[in-house]
Amino acid sequence: MDKLHELNYKLDLSSESDSDEEMNELLLLYSLSKRNKSIWKSAYMKKRKSHGEFILTSEFSDKQFTNYFRLNRNQFNEVLIGCNAQKPIDPEEKLAVFLRYLASGDSYKSIAYSYRMGDRTVSKIVNEVALAVWDTMRPLYLPQPTIEMWKSVALEFEQQWQFPHCIGALDGKHVVIKKPPKSGTSFFNYKQTFSLVLMALVDANYKFISVDVGSMGRFSDANIFTSSVLAKKMNRQSLQIPPPEFLPVFEQPLPYVFVADEAFPLSENLMRPYPKRSVTFTSTTNSRMYFWYISIPFSRFSKPFEIKVESVDNVVKAACVLHNYLRKEMSISNNITDEIGEMPDTKLLPLANNNCRTGSNAFLVRQKYTDYFNTVGSVPWQMDSVARGNEIHPSGFSSVVEFGQFNLILRKTA
Repeated sequence: MDKLHELNYKLDLSSESDSDEEMNELLLLYSLSKRNKSIWKSAYMKKRKSHGEFILTSEFSDKQFTNYFRLNRNQFNEVLIGCNAQKPIDPEEKLAVFLRYLASGDSYKSIAYSYRMGDRTVSKIVNEVALAVWDTMRPLYLPQPTIEMWKSVALEFEQQWQFPHCIGALDGKHVVIKKPPKSGTSFFNYKQTFSLVLMALVDANYKFISVDVGSMGRFSDANIFTSSVLAKKMNRQSLQIPPPEFLPVFEQPLPYVFVADEAFPLSENLMRPYPKRSVTFTSTTNSRMYFWYISIPFSRFSKPFEIKVESVDNVVKAACVLHNYLRKEMSISNNITDEIGEMPDTKLLPLANNNCRTGSNAFLVRQKYTDYFNTVGSVPWQMDSVARGNEIHPSGFSSVVEFGQFNLILRKTA
């Protein structure tokens, strides 16, 4: 029997012994066992500078470096500027730990062994760097939208997806987490997992315009949206959305709108599809395209997060701003599946549909868009898409306006 098992065995029997001498012997043995473990751990950590995994990255080729961190060397150094920290651990190594956590999806314990650090040290580093990335890069790569920015987003949607006055595609996903201690069912969602919700608005180039993280998975999807920062600003009319404008050869002014799926309530500035008779493979896969984009470089999203809820919030927001940073010089094809190939596995779960009441003005706005898309706003591929068997609405509308994640049923069938 080794020392540790012997100690445990004796401790189990110690309650039956009244000998102070035996108790002192046990305490001394316990102290020595802890000290030996501490000495081994200290010696292991001291070799971090020479044997830790970070030292190996200096020998990587450019391709290996990018594959390991999902950022090339220039991008790594750019991000590093805003993430400076004090020794004893260099800023470069802290950023390396954080990026490796995102890129690999490995646990804190696994990364701790690779980099010869303690689990708690890795935990602190990940949270610290996530906050630094968000604070320093958000103003540059996820700024507050202005009227000019909204109009620029609308122009991109019109040029790439033939949808005028569209200022963003809205969706939410459940980010799967390990059940937090003493949380009951607070984070338990309709998919029988525990989650936080990421609510995001994206542009025509699959970059985030706005992100909101932190709602508990148990809340209804209607409540999640209405409690989001974006919805509150919409209600206060403080988003600086441009006023309605006329489109060429169309006699009615159309408001600038966000588009979303059936999980969101229809409103004057938020369009969603007409009720569907069925859901095709195309629509169900498209509903996750935007969030698959963030899952591709960051394997962390293919597994449940097993860290503190506050840290999940910080890590997800940092991943979103890094996503925008990586996409700043990338172009997008109209068929996103050509770009990413086979769909990766992900632990980002879709929101459920909601049955919110809708005001009459919202229906009128959607009808105006329907009229536009079936007259002066029609496009050559419209009827071809209908002929290929896309979704047909009972009232005679087909969802052929496809921009990545959203199929808006506004174009009339033949």
